[in-house]
Parts: sequence; structure tokens; C-alpha cells
Amino acid sequence: MAALTLAQQNLPNMGEPADSTLSPLQERAMGAGFMRQIRASVPLINDVQLQEYIQNLGNRLALASGKTANTQFTFFIVKDKAINAFAIPGGYVGVNVGLIDAMDLEGQLAAVMAHEVAHVTQRHHARSFALGARNNMSAAAAILAAIVIGQASPQAGQAALAAGLAATQQSQVNFTRANEVEADRIGIEILANAQYSASGMAESFSILRRKNRLNTSAGALEYLRTHPLDNNRIAEARDRANSQSTFEKRQQVDYQLFKARLAVLTEKNSSQLVRRFKASFNNQANIVNTYGLSLIMLRENRLDQSKRYMEELKKLTGEHFITQLLEADLLLAQNKYQQASNILQSQIELHPDRYSAVEKQITSLVRKRKHSDAKNLAKQYLRSVDQPNPLAWRELASIQEQLGDQAASHESLAQYFIGLNELYRAQSQLKLALRYVETASQDELRLQASLKNLLDRP
Repeated sequence: MAALTLAQQNLPNMGEPADSTLSPLQERAMGAGFMRQIRASVPLINDVQLQEYIQNLGNRLALASGKTANTQFTFFIVKDKAINAFAIPGGYVGVNVGLIDAMDLEGQLAAVMAHEVAHVTQRHHARSFALGARNNMSAAAAILAAIVIGQASPQAGQAALAAGLAATQQSQVNFTRANEVEADRIGIEILANAQYSASGMAESFSILRRKNRLNTSAGALEYLRTHPLDNNRIAEARDRANSQSTFEKRQQVDYQLFKARLAVLTEKNSSQLVRRFKASFNNQANIVNTYGLSLIMLRENRLDQSKRYMEELKKLTGEHFITQLLEADLLLAQNKYQQASNILQSQIELHPDRYSAVEKQITSLVRKRKHSDAKNLAKQYLRSVDQPNPLAWRELASIQEQLGDQAASHESLAQYFIGLNELYRAQSQLKLALRYVETASQDELRLQASLKNLLDRP
């Protein structure tokens, strides 16, 4: 664990100014509020496998920061081709599809995410608020809101951002630039701690600058509007990377499978994507084109072709987790439930914390009307994992409803909303659960206690 101390060196003392303006508790509450807006109005990627990848990558970086004691990070993908990423208070980090598409290697994507993690761990939002509090704290809030608005409507977001910036003093803008340099420095240390090449930061900057030059018709990239990039930042990032210990680059299999799946699930013109993948496959089969073609064929119910490409994929990846999930999906589509179940069970045993395998096994059990078995599997996962995917609670709630246990279903939905930090909705579900239990029963006492705990939260 000695490596973790790297990202803790030379960190500024946040002190009273930031805390008195925006306490950590207020910061988390503000972030939860923004996240509710995002879920309600911004198109997000909801695929479990893609979510799992980005959350696992983010968790690795957050842990490497050495500052996760009071922050539970949530990473998510925005279904938007604009090149952008952002952090909001409370540990929420969003990455656009466009930015992921732009990064060639996992380490480059990790660098952008490490930069955003550093914004959170260094509490840059609170520090910016503290700096401008005496004059115009609402202007800083307007800038934050512009980030959220911009994801749903770039034009509206740009207008809101311009208004917020116009209301700030020049000192606040300069402070934001200082935040960027600090996030670069801490981000590079996080990369090294997470055993990525520290050069990833400079590489990602070079990609962003190149993309920005090619983006002549639309002006500056969305990301560069909120993360100003100049020659000094690139040079400093390169110098800092050279001073860090470097590690072997991680194998890119996970990243290639992730990007291929993301391309298939976000491309509107699937026939064009098929042509591109087939041209690449005919030239030389690789992980991206074989996985992509197998997945597209499966989604189009062309099962024989899907299987052919999947067999090629297995030659390239071996018994890889994602390849095994694809094979299980194909077997389920062929109504070969037992074979699919055997594959999924083996993956659950190997990777008990990966909800994507559990979810597919639950789906298989429900299709076979084995609801009790599905319920037990969901509960086993929720009991055995320290930070389970909240979706498991929603799935459990659905199964309990089908089994006729309305009280348990509403209680599970409450846990799902707690996992999303949507406490008001959790309270509503607990109140609904109380309608289905006997007065003065142990169930009523437990639900009342859970409701009181939620109501007592600040």
C-alpha cells in the first residue's frame, strides 16, 4: 500500500474557507441533486456490462488516490458523441461516448478520468465556491448547472456557461486554471498508483488537441471549454510523467471489448457499422471486429453468423469473462438454458462481484419460471458484495412482486433508491411497504426503523 502515499503528497490543507462555504456534507447533497437532474434529463448508457466496466475502472483510480474514505464515487457514461467529461460535487464523474471513442488506449481514458477524480478529491468545487462566496456564489453554481444543461442541450449549456462565467471575477477564472494544473499533477500520481503508464495524461492531451484542430466547423471541443488546454499544461504533464515510475501497459483486451460493445450499442446506422467491421475482419480478424460482428448478429437474431464470429473471438480472447457472457447470451437466444446457466454459474464463482453475470443468470432463471431460485441468487449477491450494484435491488424487487410479496418488493426498491442516493424516493417506497405488513409486527418495526434512519439523515 506504500504506492498510495504518492497521491497524498503535497496536498493542500482545505481548511475552513472551503468548509465554511460548502461543507463535505453539503457537497454530497448538491452532487446528489445534480445527479437526479442528469438521470431525469440526460441520455445515459444503461447497459450493465458497460456500466460495470466504467465503474470498475473508476474505482481503481479512486482507490489509487488514497482519498476515498468519505466519498463513494459513481462513474457513468453519457450517450453523447461530443468529446467531454466532467465531475460534479460528491464524487460523480461522467464520461461522454465521444471522449471514449477518441481514446485509443485504456490508459488514456484512465488519465482523463484520473483528472476528474482529482477534481473531486481536491474539492475544487468547494474551493471555487469559497473564493467567490463574498461576491457571487450563485455564479459558481451557474457554471456547475451549465455542465448539466450542456449534456442535454449543448447550445443551452453554452449559453448558461457564458452567463455564469460573465458573472465571475477574473480571480475565479484564474483559480479554475490553477485547479486544472493541480488536477493534472494529482491525476498523474493517481495513474502511477493504479499501475498505468504516467504518460497517459500527456497522450490524452495530445489526442484532445488533435481532435480540436480537426473540429474547425464547431469551434472548441466541449471538454476544452471547461478544461482549458495550453502548451504549458501539455509540457508540464509530459515532464511530470517522466519523473514518475512507469509500469508495463495493461493488456488492452478489456478495453477493446468495451469499445466494441459501446460502438454497437450507440451506433444508429448498424448496417454501416457491419460494413466497417466486416472490411476490418476480412483484412485481419481482431477482438473489436469479431466481438462487434458477433454481437450485432446476435441482436439481429442471425444466430448462426453470431456463433461463427464468436468462435473466432474465442481464439483471440480465450475464456475471457466478456466472451463467456456473449456465449451465454447466444445460448439463451437458442433456448439452451442449461448450457447458458452452466457458463454463467462458472463465471459467478470466478467473479462473484461482477453483477453482469449474476443479472444474466437471474434472467435465465426467471425465463424458466424459477423465481425462488432467482430471488435467492439476487440475495446471495447482495449479501456477499461490499458495494453491490443497486440494480440488483431493483431486480430483486421485480422478482418479489411476481412472487406476490408486495412489502418486500417496496422495501427492495427503497434499497435501490438509497443506492442511487435518492432518499425521498426511498422514503416513499418504505411508506408503501408499511401498507402491506401487520400492525405491531417485526416487519413493521423494521420498516419504521429504516424510515426513521432516512428521515434523520441531514
